[in-house]
Amino acid sequence: PLWEVWLVEGLEGGRFAVLSKTHHSLVDGISGVDIVTVLFDTSPDPAAPTDPGRRWLPRPLPSSAQLLGEALVERATVPGEAMRTVRSVFRAPRQIASSVIHAAAGVGAMAWAGLSPAPPSPYNAPIGPHRRFTWVRTELSDVKAIKNELGGTVNDVVLSAVAGALGRHLRRRGQRTDGLELKAMVPVSVRSDDQRGELGNQVAAIYAPLPVWCQEPVARLDIVREQMKDLKEGGQAVGAQVLTELSGFAPPTVMGQAARLMSRQRFFNLVVTNVPGPQFSLYLMGRKAIEPFPMVPLAKNQGLGIAIMSFDGKMNFGLVGDYDVMWDLDDLAHDLYDSLAELADAAGVELSTAPPPEVRDDIAALA
Repeated sequence: PLWEVWLVEGLEGGRFAVLSKTHHSLVDGISGVDIVTVLFDTSPDPAAPTDPGRRWLPRPLPSSAQLLGEALVERATVPGEAMRTVRSVFRAPRQIASSVIHAAAGVGAMAWAGLSPAPPSPYNAPIGPHRRFTWVRTELSDVKAIKNELGGTVNDVVLSAVAGALGRHLRRRGQRTDGLELKAMVPVSVRSDDQRGELGNQVAAIYAPLPVWCQEPVARLDIVREQMKDLKEGGQAVGAQVLTELSGFAPPTVMGQAARLMSRQRFFNLVVTNVPGPQFSLYLMGRKAIEPFPMVPLAKNQGLGIAIMSFDGKMNFGLVGDYDVMWDLDDLAHDLYDSLAELADAAGVELSTAPPPEVRDDIAALA
């Protein structure tokens, strides 16, 4: 199925958890958060159902004929969309010309990024069906205080902390990190305000350098901040958005070849995705949601992924790894906390959260 929701009972203190698993073809991070917000209540007293006697029935699965018909209709509308775009060019040539130049520059930036593949790393190896998962708790106010004192954005602080953690982790494994700069694929939402609440994917991506060689926290943050600024000004995210939109016009054979090329080329070492959640309390059946633990799926030869989600003042990191590739994932979680603590110390900020827990092997494996 494209989505599953599980209720996990029997947690400490009479608590329960809601485990949501959704295919990325259905939602992106922002629309996923929107769905969660709809499923939960904004007060301990849920609103009464509008029609309690009505029985909800899902729509039946479409037949093969229906799917074929919908596909043909969709293909038929593509030329019309293209013509509307052409007409808009003649109606507003100056604005469109500026956008085209900006988009072309962005596509060029994406092409240049593709010509420089990510370096080999222990995180890029064949993966199996089992996973390890752990987390790091932080407060959003702490991260904002760090960026206010040292400069940059919240995402710059996050990427700098991740780079520092990966450097610590690699050196503990006996890897040399001199001059090593890993690449993170960082999804960027291009969802407009009028697209909020819609399903589907409205994300582009940039390939963010992670200077794992730099062991000085402030210098590392400065490097990340400048590089991210250059990537944004270079239009890499715009270029990724253009290429994504062009996929709707490309023949399936061309897209198939592109997908195979993507699978062979190592464009990045890991995914680092930061999804902003609602900054207010949510409730389910009268019980307050305490905190989120985000998890990003692993792709082929991607043994590590890091997801970050802020919610109601908290900002939690979810670390997922292949069971064999990331046998020491727990150590990486501590490295991430220590890397954040270094930045906090440099900024004169005291972290409000404790180090991550030790995860036992008997609960770390997820089928």
